[in-house]
Amino acid sequence: MDNRDQPKANACAGAGISPVPEPGKDAEPPEPYRGIYLMPMFMCLYSDDLDESEVFWTQGLGFINLYTMPGMMIHLRRWAFQDVLIRKSGSNTGDSDTDMESIGSLSVAVTEKQISKIVDACERLRPGSTSASIRKPWNSLEASIHTPEGLALTLTAALAVDKKQTEVYLNSHGQ
Repeated sequence: MDNRDQPKANACAGAGISPVPEPGKDAEPPEPYRGIYLMPMFMCLYSDDLDESEVFWTQGLGFINLYTMPGMMIHLRRWAFQDVLIRKSGSNTGDSDTDMESIGSLSVAVTEKQISKIVDACERLRPGSTSASIRKPWNSLEASIHTPEGLALTLTAALAVDKKQTEVYLNSHGQ
């Protein structure tokens, strides 16, 4: 099934998959979403001070801290599909991505089968614009692509997880 096969609907029919309430001055915002899902797309920002960033995003913007890798990264979320990863920047992080001059990057979910094909296609179009895919500690395979517009785009393929181990972790952390 593709989008052409979808039934015609009104402008707000996507509410079944969207956390955004129907417009109106009496609309109530949903609570922050604490569930775990495969993120289709998310923003990744870099910060010299993860603690300051967390305070600003949680106390100022209403996000919650969903997950922390101390000294490396915080995963913040507001509503479902409003995910922001903030990674430690600087030359002492051991990751060349954190030295980039971009204020951030956009990460797009792909499959393991797609990642090398997309990287190869982009490298043919813009030699030197890609990185080889590498496994990350947050259980994904990732590759970086710098677009003609200067965007640092990260392709991220989630790797299979041990569902029992994940359930034990979530239960032990009150999720």
